[in-house]
Amino acid sequence: MQYERLVQWAREIWQQRWPDQPYITIWASAECSNMIAQQQIRAGRKLRGRAHYKGLEPLECPAIVPISDYGSRGKKMVLTATSGAYAFKFVMDGEPFEVIYASSYFDDDVQDLTAIALVPADKLDTWAAFEFICARAVRPRIRRRRDVYIIGGTDAFFDPNVEWDDVILPEELKNDLLDDVEAFFHEGVQIYRQLKLAPFRKLLLAGVPGTGKTMLCAAMAKRAIAKGRIVVYVSGADRDGASFEKIQRAFQAVTAARYPVLLIVEELDAYLQGDDKARVLNVLDGVESPNNPEGSLLLATTNYPEAIDERIVKRPGRLDRIFIIPTIQDRIQAEKMLRHYMADQWRPEHVAVVNRLIDQPGAFVREVALHARMLAAHSRRTEVALDMLEESVEGLLRQMNAERDFLTTRRPLGLAATNRRSRRFED
Repeated sequence: MQYERLVQWAREIWQQRWPDQPYITIWASAECSNMIAQQQIRAGRKLRGRAHYKGLEPLECPAIVPISDYGSRGKKMVLTATSGAYAFKFVMDGEPFEVIYASSYFDDDVQDLTAIALVPADKLDTWAAFEFICARAVRPRIRRRRDVYIIGGTDAFFDPNVEWDDVILPEELKNDLLDDVEAFFHEGVQIYRQLKLAPFRKLLLAGVPGTGKTMLCAAMAKRAIAKGRIVVYVSGADRDGASFEKIQRAFQAVTAARYPVLLIVEELDAYLQGDDKARVLNVLDGVESPNNPEGSLLLATTNYPEAIDERIVKRPGRLDRIFIIPTIQDRIQAEKMLRHYMADQWRPEHVAVVNRLIDQPGAFVREVALHARMLAAHSRRTEVALDMLEESVEGLLRQMNAERDFLTTRRPLGLAATNRRSRRFED
């Protein structure tokens, strides 16, 4: 195991530098090797127990390949999580001492750092204090602003531009969700505190792709910002994809915020893979959940509720409420949505296609309208004729059916080729 190699190396270094001093071997915080912490925590920093930090000395460890991740810090890209080995130097009452530290990636497939440290047996309190200020330095700094913080994406912020009225869903569903969110921030936070619970509420939006979950989250983000809340969005759009490390960074930001926070995590099921599932369970259980005194609310989405572990869905407290986001339910909703996407090109005769939009996701209606409007534009026509709209509906239905047939009838290419070769040899 990699950590055993790190410990063996650290013990050899300790014997060379401090042969007569007893030590303890501990799991250490990966934040101590984070470049942000190392640059911010200056030599001379006072620590708990009359100790002072005196700086660090990089060490060469044959078991470690030094490598850094990077990310956005405000408007600047900086080096962040780093693998490496160091001697962290301290002094207490005039007497120097060191902590031998090593951090490395545990697995080629998982970008999680594992760190160990050898600490003087009587200096654990000082080291714990140093780990705490490293973690605080690394924690994302968020302030109240007019856009959304992005954790893990290619951009640092985005400006939500979806109005609440633009979300075309059953009014009862929208009102129910909005009432739950507002009740938590207005009255619920205080109730959680009275019960000595971290004021952290968790809502899940579940539904097939295209029903409007992302649009609903964007509209909720815009409302939250207008009410002076901070909005944090966890993105899987960068090279690291959906990793628990991003969830952890987001929770650190939520905990450090001095304002109410709305935390948005889309496609929650993508984070419930492998070892990350147990970590998510710990967070949702409350063991490691963010404790922001002003209140934090998680708004998560999933296209595949069946992929959410039963230990999460069916255990009270891990998810407080699940809202099912349905496909289009009736003519009224279908017409309202079609009018929205046809905009000023809507004509009364377009109601003829409304019945065919029922039971479809909202994304279907959007594509029908966009395609029909582009057909008209391509024909140099200022109005969308009914036959164009009908052609758009027919074409999209044919496409969906063809995709469905392909996915249900196709055979893996490798298997088919193998079977053909087998028959050839038999002949």
